[in-house]
Amino acid sequence: MSSRFKPGAAAVAAAACFTSIAGFAAGTETVDEVVVTAARLAQPLSDVIGSATVITRAEIQRRQAQSVQDLLRGEAGIGVANNGGLGKLSSMFIRGAEADQVLVLVDGVRVGSTSAGTTRIEYLPVDQIERIEIVRGPRSSLYGADAIGGVIQIFTTKGQGPSFSVGGGSHDTYNAAASFGLDNGNAWFSVSGNHIESDGFNSCRASFTGGCFTDEPDADGYRNTSGSLRAGYRWGEKADIEANALYASGNSEYDGGYANETDFVESVFSVKGRLAPTANWNLAAQVGVSHDDADDSKDGVFRSTIDTERRNASLQSDWLLSREQVITLGVDYLEDRLDSTTAYDQTSRDNTGVFGQYKGRFGAHEILASLRNDDNEQFGSHRTGNLGWKWFFADGLALSAAWGSAFLAPNFNDLYYPGFSDPNLRPEESDSYEIGLSGTGTPIAWSLAAFQTQVDDLIVFAAVPGTFDFLPQNISEARIRGVEAEARTHWNNWSFAANYTYLDPRNRGAGTNYDNYLPRRARQSGRLDVSYSTDAFSIGTIVNVQGPRYDDVANNTELGGYALVDLIGELRFAGGWSVQGKIANAFDRDYETARFYYQDGRTYFVTLRYQPGL
Repeated sequence: MSSRFKPGAAAVAAAACFTSIAGFAAGTETVDEVVVTAARLAQPLSDVIGSATVITRAEIQRRQAQSVQDLLRGEAGIGVANNGGLGKLSSMFIRGAEADQVLVLVDGVRVGSTSAGTTRIEYLPVDQIERIEIVRGPRSSLYGADAIGGVIQIFTTKGQGPSFSVGGGSHDTYNAAASFGLDNGNAWFSVSGNHIESDGFNSCRASFTGGCFTDEPDADGYRNTSGSLRAGYRWGEKADIEANALYASGNSEYDGGYANETDFVESVFSVKGRLAPTANWNLAAQVGVSHDDADDSKDGVFRSTIDTERRNASLQSDWLLSREQVITLGVDYLEDRLDSTTAYDQTSRDNTGVFGQYKGRFGAHEILASLRNDDNEQFGSHRTGNLGWKWFFADGLALSAAWGSAFLAPNFNDLYYPGFSDPNLRPEESDSYEIGLSGTGTPIAWSLAAFQTQVDDLIVFAAVPGTFDFLPQNISEARIRGVEAEARTHWNNWSFAANYTYLDPRNRGAGTNYDNYLPRRARQSGRLDVSYSTDAFSIGTIVNVQGPRYDDVANNTELGGYALVDLIGELRFAGGWSVQGKIANAFDRDYETARFYYQDGRTYFVTLRYQPGL
């Protein structure tokens, strides 16, 4: 079997033995991380054609993030806009793409709201996450609609032995988590639970011209109780099966004229299995369902319900033609459903996608080609493709080039929301190009990538000629160019990591906004992460820098740039005990990522953790 390609669907490969990410020490060999999302195959990170990042469980705990949006903030190519703190609406932009142009998977299951088209990442519990894989660039040829900017796949925890943590800090924020797992080699089982609660702070400054359109100077709290379950069994190398569940429910308060409180439920359930009839043939199947449910109210008075459901099913077959050549064929089925007190004209649609991929290595050259056809109940057939090439021209050095097309089906709000929709909208389409150079040798691992994405038929709200109505219309285009750079190294007890992104996201739609910058995308951003660690303790700092950006399509309102400094530390004791501490926004910087919405000032948080084996 190839030392580089291991057949298996993402759902199965996720159970592979994960190694530490890019541990680069002077005079040592690179330990390569296994990635499954980029090609729906398990492969070393260094072999991925395109740009990918892995955040491991150890890194999640080291950063001491309390939310997914805080965890992703500052990753290369990712921008985050947040409406007022923990548990508040957060939008995520990958390489300048819209928030609804990013596909999010949990354990291989497509998640997100079918009404709004986005994923409420602010409700996904960090303590239930084992690892996150971020793939930048289009992946519609493997995953279907929505993957214009990229794909983020979240894998839930797979703990072993008992562990727990308790913590508290500013705004009367409390967090408690516990997990337990067993694995005897053939069977495994793990269960975990988490509760986080915060009084919060006033999320929105008084405004009746934008933002929350109200004046509610009160603290806006948040609570989230979650749990996850994983159980499976394997029959040697021939077959395995696994069931996964993630459930989170809670309440988020905010400022708003129509509603100012949401009771929510986010859940994902799946069963996946793998069968290897021969040494060169692998079959994998998965069925799953995800829910995004919300009940909105105003000062305790019920306003509306929007419950959405996504039913997933997939079958994938991988053939190993030779030691380093794999052909993949598969079929995906997706059914979107909506149940709401709002009267939508349509409440369901389905999509069947058939895809194929070839991935091969010929000496120093690696190639990838994929093609997919999606048969959408409303929009008919839609074809997408990817081509990629990577040349390992010297020890630890590689040059790559890739092209990919993608599309986005309009969401239910755009199509059917009463009075503010258009059922004749067309899907958005894109073409992307990327060229990259990377080095995975010692002592420094680095990568540099330049990219361009052209998006056609962008859906925007615009005035209807001759009326005072604003409706979603396919009238806009966008051209996004950029450069990403990443580097990391270890030297004795020191670790250094840095990234920088330059983005030129332009509106190419005809009209007065032509060539304006797309809103809420910083043209320059970066992060510096420095830490010193021994067996007994670790200290470090994380510096996130965001340049100025505009909050509106007319580019009349500019949000200032900012630099945030977080200080983190940990004391480790015998028996798996540790104490962690974090000072976030240590210099108490005032800033906004969305106009009118406050961001937190200087905060403190302390965690007591018990985790044997660390």
